[in-house]
Amino acid sequence: MNSVEDMLKCLIPLLVILALQADGSAAEKLLHRTRRQDDAAVDFKCPKADGLFADPETCRKFYICAGYYPFSQNCPSSLYFDDIKKFCTRKTKQLACGPVEQPDTVAPPTPDPNATPGCDPANCVLPECYCSSDGTQVPGGLEVSDTPQMILLSFDGAVNSLNFDHYRKLLTKTRTNPNGCPIKGTFFVSHEYTSHFHIQKFYADGHEIAIHSISNRSPEDWWAAASYENYAEEMVGQREILHKFANISRDALLGMRVPYLHPGGNDMMNMLYDYDFVYDSSIIVPMSHTPVWPYTLDYKIPHKCMQGTCPTRSFPGLWEIPLNTLFSEDGTGGMCSLADQCVFQENDDESVEQFLKDNFKRHYNVNRAPLGLYFHVNWFNDRNKTNVLLNFIDDIRTKHRDVWFVTMQELVSWMRQPTKSADLSSFAPWACEKRENSCNIPKNCEVPLTMDGYTEMRYMQTCAKCPVKYPWVGNFEGAAEGINIMELTRDADPEPVAEAEAESRKR
Repeated sequence: MNSVEDMLKCLIPLLVILALQADGSAAEKLLHRTRRQDDAAVDFKCPKADGLFADPETCRKFYICAGYYPFSQNCPSSLYFDDIKKFCTRKTKQLACGPVEQPDTVAPPTPDPNATPGCDPANCVLPECYCSSDGTQVPGGLEVSDTPQMILLSFDGAVNSLNFDHYRKLLTKTRTNPNGCPIKGTFFVSHEYTSHFHIQKFYADGHEIAIHSISNRSPEDWWAAASYENYAEEMVGQREILHKFANISRDALLGMRVPYLHPGGNDMMNMLYDYDFVYDSSIIVPMSHTPVWPYTLDYKIPHKCMQGTCPTRSFPGLWEIPLNTLFSEDGTGGMCSLADQCVFQENDDESVEQFLKDNFKRHYNVNRAPLGLYFHVNWFNDRNKTNVLLNFIDDIRTKHRDVWFVTMQELVSWMRQPTKSADLSSFAPWACEKRENSCNIPKNCEVPLTMDGYTEMRYMQTCAKCPVKYPWVGNFEGAAEGINIMELTRDADPEPVAEAEAESRKR
């Protein structure tokens, strides 16, 4: 049984039955949830009792079936329902539009003879290693009531003048954590269309900058099959670009998230391990009423691999900050790993608010695993959604003194040294941090980029000297003549690279 079916079987029973059983006030509240249902849903025949299914007439629409009863859902503007991925996404050549026949059973993957075993708590000890049998146990043996509820705000993609003010409206200095320091977020930055001037401003304000690749290239499944060398050029290359043009120390660029959440299995993790990344945040956890905590990749991941290309081998001390699937208790919005992938009717502020509250309560009331609210800019292009999010954050900050908005690096620091909520005001890794700004007036660089024999002009903002060419894969410095990351590494320390290449070929 797939995760979608599992999710829907955990949802409320049929609304019709509940309405008959409920008292008058409960029935009215329940009906409010069903008023969004349009007449066309009545004509749709669910192919299975439970699941998400494409509309046969348009890619902009899909149905949630519960007990063979269809509930109509529309994708947000500019997004389309992919019947294989089962969520709304951008329109690309790989979009699976319309009903797609899929086999009921999938052949199990070939076992990895070198696969790492399951968690061994006796040999997995903090601060270097953390695991639990199902990933749900609170680190350090803390009681849930003593555990801070950490909330992770992250933003994927380019950062520039078009979205800077959107993000700044959320990450204002007047929104503070219980220790009086401003709340913080993590930016997973891709290079194309990014203003390094604006990146540097966020970094100066104490936010974390992490890696999301140079190209953010398509097709989406390229990343699942990418080689060790591909990942080195894309991710280490992006780290070098941010170091050079955003003036951020390499030692501060410690995390990564793969584009489209299509992880590259052992090759990707091997690259992260070799190039001294501290964590990855690309692996999705199936829908569960008990969230999963971060873990190190010393042992087998403690949950089902949703994407099919998770690591199977051991990478000691490398942290995985997984994406717990978001969902509402009544099914409104569907389920998603990135908050902007869940689908709400336009101007349905109440459903968005309830969705955020349901996910917060599930984490806070169960095991206080970190709640991830991960976004692309399209969430903030919707004024209603933005206002609901801001009100939600202000509400929980006011009501809870044990809720902290932290970066991914700050989360890892806490995981390595679990500390009770009562002692966090003096927890050094979460102290206020203000860094020096590189400049107030950036350089506006107009530089050429040549790809596939075609040259076009690109624009970038930076406080550093303008490059000769637009920095890109194979030319992270933007020099007249490019050089690959692997060539530099080979020149500096040939043995580890040769070993990595040999291991990659074995896979």
